Amino acid sequence: MKNKKYALELLQRRVRGEDKITYKRISELTGYSKQHLIRLSKQIEEKDIDSILTHDLIGKPSNHSAPDQEIEFIVTFKNKYPSVSISQFMDIYHEDVIWNKEMKQCVEKNSLKIRSYSFFKLLYKKQGWKSTIKHKSFGKNSESHPLRDATPRRGVLIIVDGTPHDWFENGKRQTLHLAIDDATGESLAGWFMATECLLGYCHLLKMIITKNGIPENFYSDRYAVFYNSEDHELTQFGRMCEELGINMIFANTPQARGKVERWNYTIQNRLLVDIKRFGIKDVDQLNYWFNSFYIKYLNKKFAYDPKEKETMFVLLKRRQDLSLIFCRKEDRTILNGNCISYKSSYYQIVHKDGSNYPMFKGTKVKLMIDIFNPELIRIEYRKKVFNTYKIPDRMTAAEKRRLTIIQNKKDLEAALAKRDFELQKGNISKKP
Repeated sequence: MKNKKYALELLQRRVRGEDKITYKRISELTGYSKQHLIRLSKQIEEKDIDSILTHDLIGKPSNHSAPDQEIEFIVTFKNKYPSVSISQFMDIYHEDVIWNKEMKQCVEKNSLKIRSYSFFKLLYKKQGWKSTIKHKSFGKNSESHPLRDATPRRGVLIIVDGTPHDWFENGKRQTLHLAIDDATGESLAGWFMATECLLGYCHLLKMIITKNGIPENFYSDRYAVFYNSEDHELTQFGRMCEELGINMIFANTPQARGKVERWNYTIQNRLLVDIKRFGIKDVDQLNYWFNSFYIKYLNKKFAYDPKEKETMFVLLKRRQDLSLIFCRKEDRTILNGNCISYKSSYYQIVHKDGSNYPMFKGTKVKLMIDIFNPELIRIEYRKKVFNTYKIPDRMTAAEKRRLTIIQNKKDLEAALAKRDFELQKGNISKKP
């Protein structure tokens, strides 16, 4: 506990030459810093101890205290955001009120000013408002995780993760696929989908390499999209990274990917409020707005400069066809009729001009299904890519059964509708 009276007595004896006690010793005895003790020493030369202990402003409002009119405005403004952290509310207040040109007259009328975090923290306490962020307290027995030095350059290590959440607070969870650069802590891209999946991470990867270039390493967990736990063979995503020259690194614990975990926590606390604040209505609008505006908005607040200015991102080659990379590749064998099968359908091998490209039965080829356009199906053979043409008049037994069931349902519905119509007209009578 700090003891101001005892500190002033010791300082007074030091100033008068009655004691050669040092500032360091007084600091140890009273709890005050050396700088503060020096300031108190200067006051002792002009005032006595009692006058110093009796503060000049006791009973008077501080010159920096907010007027009632300003407090009333802030309290009313806070009603728009019942669940918001202290730091986010401070940002919203400054951005939407103080720095908003359209609010200039309102700011002058209510004597509004830029306020510090401590001001809002005290106001939260006085008004009984609850912050959405609860800071953890660690005890002596808490497990510690040693900090890892950030990589020196952008593009050396990209940390990715998926986090599900009810972003629109409508009971429907969407997974945010997020990528963070380890060197700067900046968000590079994000993509929302119903579940954590290959397509979501492909959207993420494509945005990263088209905006920034190809990074050196991807750091992820052992989710099935990245890691094949059965035979340790490359997954479809791993094969795409290999073709781009990206090395995959796998983490064993969430703590190893602390930066992206902290980003997920920050976004979960801020995005719910900002979705309403910026009028975002659906997932498609959210994906566009998040990547065109929101990540830049957050990076200004939380990102930092790398240790070295040079970047390790490698720019894409001109005219590089990314569709040859962002596709699922599966082994297939040429069947009779110069075609292959995929999902109960047959596809003919053709040239770019649409003419038939003959291939021997039994030839091994790679089937390529475009990730972003699954209707685009091509064949890779001897490092050449060929288009395919879906054969419309060939149906498998499974397709025929499905169509028969559908037709039977239609016939039954038509017969029942006809019977109801005849009953209404009285042409037929109900059996007893």
